[in-house]
Amino acid sequence: MRFEIAHEFDIPLDALELAVLSPELLGRLRPKMGATVERAEQKEHAIEDGKLSRLWFFQANIPIPSFAKPHVTKEMCAWDQRSTYDLKSHSSTWTIRPNIKPDWQKYFHAEGTYQLVALDRGRTRRVVSGDVELHVPVVRQVAERMIVAEVKKNFEAEAETLRDMATLT
Repeated sequence: MRFEIAHEFDIPLDALELAVLSPELLGRLRPKMGATVERAEQKEHAIEDGKLSRLWFFQANIPIPSFAKPHVTKEMCAWDQRSTYDLKSHSSTWTIRPNIKPDWQKYFHAEGTYQLVALDRGRTRRVVSGDVELHVPVVRQVAERMIVAEVKKNFEAEAETLRDMATLT
């Protein structure tokens, strides 16, 4: 399932980019993510050769339906989000890797891009696009829609956090 989310900020690109690059971003974002995210942890944050490599870990706080409990554990409702942001192009690529058995990795794929674009009058547009694919019969479409809805909520919370962090006073 393909998705795209765009936000416009009344903030210059360089100020918004400083917020994107901040090692404090996840800590400031976490309270805005809501009760469905139990834990968020920054495992890696390194800028080298004009690129930020970042790895965030998330643990969901969602009830597991009774029919799924024999197959799905709480630990399996966690994931790593890896991104590499290029300062020259003001863009990044990202991937999500769920914390599931290696044999099950082939059933889930999520990746995308993140782009900051300077607009007129000191404004900036952020465009996040991605693909989420769940290769599981019967529940695929419903599950993909649920996953994309959560991804969108998290990027909405991030946009709010970026506004807070980058607003010039």
